[in-house]
Amino acid sequence: MKKLVIFDLDGTLTDTSEDICDNVNKALKKFGYPEITLEETVGFVGNGARKLIERALKGEKPENFEEILAFYNDSYNFCGSPKTYVYAGMIELMQRLKAEGYMLAVVSNKPQAGADEVSAKFFSAVGLDYVFGQREGIKVKPDRACVDYVLSVLGVKAEEAVFVGDSDVDVMTAINAGVDGIAVLWGYRKKEELVKIGAKIFASDAAELYGKIKSFT
Repeated sequence: MKKLVIFDLDGTLTDTSEDICDNVNKALKKFGYPEITLEETVGFVGNGARKLIERALKGEKPENFEEILAFYNDSYNFCGSPKTYVYAGMIELMQRLKAEGYMLAVVSNKPQAGADEVSAKFFSAVGLDYVFGQREGIKVKPDRACVDYVLSVLGVKAEEAVFVGDSDVDVMTAINAGVDGIAVLWGYRKKEELVKIGAKIFASDAAELYGKIKSFT
């Protein structure tokens, strides 16, 4: 029986793309680089803030890269996420799972402060058991280390967990960690991309996702 449902954050639980785009562009503008579009932003996310800024710079390798990254992180982490919203039905789904005895966790490549800020703002009523964001000393998705860490903290075996995400990175993470995965189809990647990476189970809305989670029990 599954005991733990691990959720990706951006593109799975929340659409954060507009807030990310705004704050990337704030950093780019401050340091004299061309701004990016929302469509580009959606394509650039998934591998953490460092990779996001690298992609947004489009081949530029400035000596002050760390300063640009730090500015973006500070700007985004504490922006209050005014344009972010939770996908339809996800809070109700999480509350239902919690009531049925599942533990719930978030594993994001967002810096820890950002993952905490978004989780606290939108999911305080859910009762998340753990929030993992990018931090020193633990590799992020698609490496299995972040999932292994959460499993260890919560005392759950890999076969007792299911990983829910929207991206190629999330599909690879579930495969690498040896946990069952479900790919949602409302996020930042198309189904064809996810199939190529190895996704086999899909959900098109929160109700279908609930059914797929319960099918493992």
